[in-house]
Amino acid sequence: MLLFVFLDGVGIGPDRPENPFATAFLPGFEMLAGGKLLAGREVLTERQLFRPIDAGLGVDGLPQSATGQTALFTGVNAPQLVGMHVSAFPTQALRDTINERSFLKQATDSGFRVTFANAYSPQYWQLSASRRNRHSATTWTNMAAGLRFRDLDDLERGDAVYWDITHEVARGSYAPDLPLVAASEAGRRLAALTAQHDAVLWETFLPDLTGHRRLPWAPVDALSRIDEMLQALVAGLPADATLVISSDHGNIEDPTTKGHTYNPVPLIVWGPGVSFFHDVHDLTGVTPAILTYLERRCKTRLC
Repeated sequence: MLLFVFLDGVGIGPDRPENPFATAFLPGFEMLAGGKLLAGREVLTERQLFRPIDAGLGVDGLPQSATGQTALFTGVNAPQLVGMHVSAFPTQALRDTINERSFLKQATDSGFRVTFANAYSPQYWQLSASRRNRHSATTWTNMAAGLRFRDLDDLERGDAVYWDITHEVARGSYAPDLPLVAASEAGRRLAALTAQHDAVLWETFLPDLTGHRRLPWAPVDALSRIDEMLQALVAGLPADATLVISSDHGNIEDPTTKGHTYNPVPLIVWGPGVSFFHDVHDLTGVTPAILTYLERRCKTRLC
């Protein structure tokens, strides 16, 4: 079993007072990383890996979401492919790459039981149909695999996890009747989904929205929600499950700017699959490592 937690907008910055990873109490992150998520650190044991990995991929300019996520979810150097870092939503060239190389598609085509754990609201699809909303690389990654999208009914049953973790954002806009959940409960639900599948993807863009100041939370508030979820998640994961955490570009680690950063991003691996990620040093290495792990460890229907 493998769970890939994608944290949009998390970089590894220096040990400075403005960096929330340097000053905040984040025991979940620090347990997984063997210490604080700061530049200059690397941890490698039999069941634990923490390493800053390159998000620039040899292309000038600030790393961006569309190309960074495409590289992360396909193994293709997306900025090099299109000659630049592309923000927000994938271009046609990036969508074509995702449609062909999505790690969810490749895993599904190989016969593994795969799912995308995020729930989507009816409003999301209505906005998409009216062309007022475009799909992210993560959404295209699931579409390429032909997998169903979980909805608010799944969420209410505990069979999905929303990107905001606790439903606070959803309740404040389009789902006022959605019950709040503790971040720890969201972590337990994600662990349960992992136990039922060979590979699971879940994303949150709380760090990126907070870093861009599009949410009324301080960076430590957003990271604390994720941290609480991670603690419960790790406690609930089966012993033979591998947890992979990474990001597409830096943002929340530097609150002095509203934009992205040039910082590397974290690669955290926890569990029996650590050795498959030893040679990952940039975004393009994550998908090949995941697929190799699945092929070598998960020959049976459930790994």
